[in-house]
Amino acid sequence: MKTLSLTFTFVALVSFSVLAQNNDTLVTPSGLNYFYTQLGNGEETKDGWVIIAHYIGSFPDGKVFDSSRDRDQPFAFSLNEGQVIKGMDEGVSLLKVGDRAVFIMPSELAYGEKGAGEFIPPNSTLVFDVEVLDMKENSLYKELSNVLFTIAPEQKDSSLHIEEMVDAYKSMKKEGFSTVYHDESDLNRLGYDILENNPKDAVKIFELNAKAYPESSNVYDSLAEGYMKIGKNKLAIKNYEKSLQLDPDNLNAAELIEKLKTK
Repeated sequence: MKTLSLTFTFVALVSFSVLAQNNDTLVTPSGLNYFYTQLGNGEETKDGWVIIAHYIGSFPDGKVFDSSRDRDQPFAFSLNEGQVIKGMDEGVSLLKVGDRAVFIMPSELAYGEKGAGEFIPPNSTLVFDVEVLDMKENSLYKELSNVLFTIAPEQKDSSLHIEEMVDAYKSMKKEGFSTVYHDESDLNRLGYDILENNPKDAVKIFELNAKAYPESSNVYDSLAEGYMKIGKNKLAIKNYEKSLQLDPDNLNAAELIEKLKTK
C-alpha cells in the first residue's frame, strides 16, 4: 500500500470492535470479520481488474494510521494479484462497485508477525473502512508494458519499443483513457522499470509524465533522476528545483541540487 500517513485524525469513543457487535457482522473461514455500511448497485469486483477505492485504516481502538480520504486520493490495485495484504484482497472480493464495508482483519491477514515499519506493530489486528468507487479491466501501466516489452517482463531490459509505446500512450490519452485506469504512478513505474539499463528511454517516459501531471512534485523528481542518470546535470538541477518548488519538504531534491551544483 502507499506510504502511511498520520495526518488524518479520527475521533471515536467507540472502538470498531464494539461497533461491529451492533451490525450484521459476517465472518469468513479465514477469520475476516466484516459488515456493510453502504450497499451499491454496481458490478461485483473481478479478479485481475483494477479496483479504485477509498479506505481508512485504523486499529481496533479507532486510532487511524492511514487514510486515502484524508489525502483525497483514491487507492488503486489489481485484485488478487498480491499487490495488497491478504485481508484487503479477500475483503474487496466480497464487494460490488458502490459498496462500503468495514473489515476487521486478524494479523495473519494483515502484516503478521513483522508489522509494517514504525506505524503498525507486529501481530496487529487492523480495521479497514473500504468503499469501492469503480473498477477498470486494465491499467495504463499494463497496457503500455505490453507495447514496450517485446519479450517476457522478467527480461524487460532489452528489445524495447519506446516509440510504439509513446504512440500508444498518445492514442489512449486522445480517447480519454476510457478503458484503463491511470494516474501518475503508471508512467513513473514504467520509467523506473527501465531506468537502470535504458535511461534515455526512461527519460522519454518521465517527460511524458511531467507533461501529464505538471503540478506534481514527484514527476519532476523522477525526471531529474533520469537526466542525472544520462549525465544532463543542468536539466537535472532544473527539474529538482521544480520539484522542490512544488514540495518544499522534498529534502532529497534539495540535497541533490547541492551535490550537482558542486560538480
